[in-house]
Amino acid sequence: MDCLVYVDPSPRGDWALALAALLPGREHRTFYLLATEEDLEAHPDLLERAAARLAGARSLRPVTRPGPPRRAVVLEAQERPYDVVVVPPAGRNAVQRLFKGSRVATVVRSVQAPVLVARRPPSRLDRILAAVSGGAATPAVVAAAAELAAGANGHVDYLHVASEVALPFAPHETPAPPPAGALPDALHSAQAALAGAGGLGSLIVREGIVVDEVLDAFEHGHYDLLVVGAPQAERGLGREDVTQRMVLRCPGSTLVVPASRLRQGAGAGQDRA
Repeated sequence: MDCLVYVDPSPRGDWALALAALLPGREHRTFYLLATEEDLEAHPDLLERAAARLAGARSLRPVTRPGPPRRAVVLEAQERPYDVVVVPPAGRNAVQRLFKGSRVATVVRSVQAPVLVARRPPSRLDRILAAVSGGAATPAVVAAAAELAAGANGHVDYLHVASEVALPFAPHETPAPPPAGALPDALHSAQAALAGAGGLGSLIVREGIVVDEVLDAFEHGHYDLLVVGAPQAERGLGREDVTQRMVLRCPGSTLVVPASRLRQGAGAGQDRA
């Protein structure tokens, strides 16, 4: 399993390394540590310090590309089929993102692999919240959450928001999300896998606006990680950034999983997360 970790020289870079170290099966993973040429010139020991944080991995391989960081990450992820890409946020506020864009949003939109956005990582990945819509991305989201929580203390709650307030300026009528009854096949298989590994899982159904309900559940449930589906390009105006809004507003780390992930057989989407 190959994991790409962007090594940021800022304190947020420690978040990405700490979260990468929590991934299950570290001894079976090869970590590619990516730094920009500009950062290495300013911090010559950057990759050496990063490698020390991931001691115990099967293999550690340094990668260098010219910046800016988002371009370096996207180009590297497009050239090699990574199982997961770990990046920290750039730390910009809303005004800065307006003028400079969002590093996280660019990577999530451009990379086909799951993207793990590291934000103040916990000491363990025991409690995971997976937001599921019942659409094409649900099996990939469920599989990724179950894989991460496969340890003895693993617990996954699958959150389905049953309804969402339609946006008045959407160009097309938005179909109603599938009822909770559309979810059981994928969820039951994941719950069976969790139970076999000693973990637990449950399905939570809420009504309301997806972003608000997911973030409220995450904060009040004291989860270690949020798993959501990647946005899809065909979403209508005002709907395509649901995942982006969740990722940018979530106080904890978030794994964004493309629907194609399951079809690729990697075991790790969202029509709407």
